[in-house]
Amino acid sequence: MTKEQRAAAGRRLRQQRSKLGLTREQFALLADVAPGYYGQIEVGTSQMSVDTLIKLSKASRLSMEYILLGEEDRNRDLAPIQAMLARCSSRELRLAEQVLQLFLLRGDL
Repeated sequence: MTKEQRAAAGRRLRQQRSKLGLTREQFALLADVAPGYYGQIEVGTSQMSVDTLIKLSKASRLSMEYILLGEEDRNRDLAPIQAMLARCSSRELRLAEQVLQLFLLRGDL
């Protein structure tokens, strides 16, 4: 990977980590990666092994392809989920978001 590609991958990871509301240390712990090493990956100064990429992909719930290349899986059909959410009250939407966040942070899924 070039330095620019590493920096772009780090930005994608940082953006997702921020969406999850986690600090670098919390995310590194979740991914089972040393915090200092994860920080270097996030700023693009360090390469990552395939094993580390797999860990980061699982922890962030991002595809490895998206982390590395910025390309998303366009084959997802979210219409059924969107239809269910459209029928929810504001309170139900907040609860659904909390449940989904907990579900996505589980390491054994």
